[in-house]
Amino acid sequence: MFTWKEARPEDFGIPAEAVGQLEGQLKEMRLRIHGFMLIKGENILAERYYEPFGRDKLHRMYSITKSFTALAVGLLVKNGLVKPEDRICDYFPEKLPEGGAHPWCREMTIRDMLTMRTCHSSTTYKRHGGKDWTESFFHVAPDHVPGTVFSYDTSSSQVLAALVEKLTGKKMLDYMRSQILDQLGFSKEAYILPDPVGVSQGGSGLVCTLRDVAAVAHLCCRMGSIQGREYLPADYMQEATGGQVPTDLQPVLDEQCGYGYFIWKPREEGFTFFGMGGQLAVCFPQYDFCYITMADTIGNPAGVQALHNCFYRTVFPCLKASSPSGTHGAKAYGSTCEGICEEKREQGFLSMEKGLRESTQAVPYAFYPNALEWEEVCFDWEQKEMSLALSGNRYTIAFGTEEWVRQPLLDTEYFCECRGQWKMGHFILECYVLYEDMGNIRMDFAWKDHRMSVRSVCAGEVFPPEMKSHYQGFASAERNGGQSANQAG
Repeated sequence: MFTWKEARPEDFGIPAEAVGQLEGQLKEMRLRIHGFMLIKGENILAERYYEPFGRDKLHRMYSITKSFTALAVGLLVKNGLVKPEDRICDYFPEKLPEGGAHPWCREMTIRDMLTMRTCHSSTTYKRHGGKDWTESFFHVAPDHVPGTVFSYDTSSSQVLAALVEKLTGKKMLDYMRSQILDQLGFSKEAYILPDPVGVSQGGSGLVCTLRDVAAVAHLCCRMGSIQGREYLPADYMQEATGGQVPTDLQPVLDEQCGYGYFIWKPREEGFTFFGMGGQLAVCFPQYDFCYITMADTIGNPAGVQALHNCFYRTVFPCLKASSPSGTHGAKAYGSTCEGICEEKREQGFLSMEKGLRESTQAVPYAFYPNALEWEEVCFDWEQKEMSLALSGNRYTIAFGTEEWVRQPLLDTEYFCECRGQWKMGHFILECYVLYEDMGNIRMDFAWKDHRMSVRSVCAGEVFPPEMKSHYQGFASAERNGGQSANQAG
């Protein structure tokens, strides 16, 4: 069984003063921190708890549960029970509405769900009248093509937890215990809260200790293998912890760096388990290092970002300086393989982007009926322009790819600066208003076969409500002309 070792941070190039500075800054920021750990491999370099919390105290981990659900799905893959390409509707025929699911729902895969690229704009069970959270996923009307743009949808993790329990006949945590967690010394008292019909809340229900999260984070840093035993497939873990989809439209830095399988990408190379209120496991495989926190920053919009910032200002520079080449432990812990996979993934995205520019050059896409009232969009990549037909009007937006292009903002009296960038096969377009009242419109475009989707966010009082309604939400289109969304797919 895996066991922790106590060590001094100085033995691994991190001065005790840096740990003290981290604690001091967390206090200065008036953060309600319940505990934190710094681990290097199996070594605990620092572990602090603040009353009434302690080492053995169970704590709600909120959306860190999603990362556990992704690992449980990885076990299904390892055991040959599912493939990421499988369509989720095939596993829940009893949950589908009379007459069958919407075509966009029918085409949705397990991988689409793991990467938060479902056909839903938000959590379905919060919009559905029934008690069955899993069923809501198949009954709520979708608003865009799946497998395209990122949208944080907790119901996707709920359904995958239900899938684990349906295929194994066990509660998700019990299944994980038998396969992984018992060998990691995971708390026997830990549990996952159930939904109203008894299915584990795979999106937010995990209640466990900080050491429990640290042990699982350590396993993931090693890409699923420790002490010579593979608990999770390395290729699955590299996909799960790697950037699969851009998240630039999220509100803060450490949510804007990409997403894997229910796992976030942080500002530095690595991955993050992230739960509401400051539950974090920020992991850096190239250093075999994790920063784990539990806190209550609920209601403080800057709280989670402050937990990140305090660490990056104090401990991380020392960690980086102690391994300047970024290769410490690479041979032993698989970081070299991880780097190769990231390079191949990046090359794949570059090839995809080149193909998209060629295949969509000056090609109009007609939208299915949508709340934004978008009718048609067309990109001229050579001229660096987007033409948009919206609510009976047509607009042209010019953009640079390196520089910002100044121009009138649509049909307003304001000027703005616009820039577009390719990321992970998506095109991200940003327009920032240059006026005494500031604001911005940011759009994420993603293509799938002959279709495309857009997610748009609009911020700032400069935009009147009737204008904001055209740039806040989701829409999908197809290359060969629009049709009813009910006929799509």
